Amino acid sequence: MQTVAFLLQMAAKSIRVYFFTALHDIVVKAKLLYVFLLVSFSMVFSTNLAADEFNKFFIQEVRVCYDENEALSSDTFFLQSCNKMPLGDVKLGNNLTWIGSTFDLHVSELLDKPIGLFFSAQAAAEFYFNGELIGRNGYPSAQPEGEKVGVMDFVIYIPKGLLKKRQNELVIKLSSHHKVYDISTSIPFAIITYYGSPQNIVLRNYLPTLLSLGILVIGLVFSSQLVLQGSNPRRSTFWLPVFSLLVVLQLLVEVSRGLIAYEYPYHDVRLVVILLLGMLSGVCLLLYIIDSFVKSHRWAYFSLSMLLTFAFIYLGNTIEEKTVFALQIPAGISFCISAYQALKVHDNAMKHASALLVFFFVIAINPNQFLDLYFYCFVAVLLLFFFIQHSIEYKTEQSQKQLAQKRAEQLQRVLDECNEQQTPSKIKLNLTDKEEWVSCDSICFVKGARDYVEISLLDERSVLHNETLTIMEEKLPVTFLRVHRSYIVNKQFIQSLQKLPSGGGHLLLSTGATVPVSRRIMPKIKKQLM
Repeated sequence: MQTVAFLLQMAAKSIRVYFFTALHDIVVKAKLLYVFLLVSFSMVFSTNLAADEFNKFFIQEVRVCYDENEALSSDTFFLQSCNKMPLGDVKLGNNLTWIGSTFDLHVSELLDKPIGLFFSAQAAAEFYFNGELIGRNGYPSAQPEGEKVGVMDFVIYIPKGLLKKRQNELVIKLSSHHKVYDISTSIPFAIITYYGSPQNIVLRNYLPTLLSLGILVIGLVFSSQLVLQGSNPRRSTFWLPVFSLLVVLQLLVEVSRGLIAYEYPYHDVRLVVILLLGMLSGVCLLLYIIDSFVKSHRWAYFSLSMLLTFAFIYLGNTIEEKTVFALQIPAGISFCISAYQALKVHDNAMKHASALLVFFFVIAINPNQFLDLYFYCFVAVLLLFFFIQHSIEYKTEQSQKQLAQKRAEQLQRVLDECNEQQTPSKIKLNLTDKEEWVSCDSICFVKGARDYVEISLLDERSVLHNETLTIMEEKLPVTFLRVHRSYIVNKQFIQSLQKLPSGGGHLLLSTGATVPVSRRIMPKIKKQLM
């Protein structure tokens, strides 16, 4: 409990630290879901403690007889020479199948509560306990038209008077004419336990998935926001919400067995849907890794990876094994891709390779148990890792963009300052009694007067400025021309140029003033005014 709470706190802290500011409100709301997860885990923990109090008896080995001529009965079953085998190995054919088992029960420990047989099978069934018919699930028959389909999970009450401490006999008559596919175990389990709703018994096994479902939903919401709020998101980020959505759907289909009492023909359809969702999840995992780390020949990588994945799925013996391969093989290939990129010193590839390697070997240690107990928890943790890594990358990219923007703004300020120095919009004039900033556009021309200059303004004023004409020429923008050793003219006020026989000339300004042009500068002026 403390370990999971600590992991959740670390995950929430990572999200708060690394996730972008725009999702702050969502993170605040997610705290409610965080509390919900803790409460859910507490419920699971307490439920598991309560479950330990149940005195369960699992029927593991049975005797099996196939009744082609409808000659068997519950009374004569144990007189037949039937085959012994594990319950999970029983194959239901196109005829009647009888299974039976003898076992001892600690009756004294069970008398305080009603006892039932929890039976799960893709078949219609008829149940006999110590020679007495105790109930039916559907109606088994040797002919398809005579069979009434039963539900997949069924609980039947065992009268207390039939219970014995030793040598209890259970006989079950079965038929399974309406199976859609023959791809899974026909009889997953038979358990004698306290009587209760079959859906509650099934759902109790799925309660731990509430924790992983919460993480998957958080990952789906946040990764979707990561894609939607990115101005130019990388293609790899698109696969995270798709991956999350597929796993959430797969988990909901899995849990539906504990919510809906469906008839047994739909069980294989449900398993096929789970397999297809698992295959699509594996495809998304591959595409995520390929788009994250492979720069060229992406479709070649993807095509070869999928061929290998489909080969393993085809070679799987059971639907459960195929479902495991659907995600395990893409995870192994994704590890190889990210590990290879890590050797090429690709940023972030080593972290992904390490996570995928752990994920691959956890599946390989015990694939069947992994699928039943840990699958969604480990997928949720893997997705949470991907999500946090993308949050970190997004935060880093945003910091780099902000730094680049700051540098660009600083450079722009420097350029503006340089431009202002070269072409100032205003100039400071030192007058006799004050200092005055004057717009350069309002200066018509400047006339030199030894250590002073006389400035003619657009408002018909003429002011005396305490600087030489040479210094004024350096300060004024490029729109001003030196036309005479004693004059500088603003080009925007020039109306016409009049040549003189001596080679010089006069500039007529739009203000009505006339400014002389020296013979030496005349060619330059003519070129400027062309």
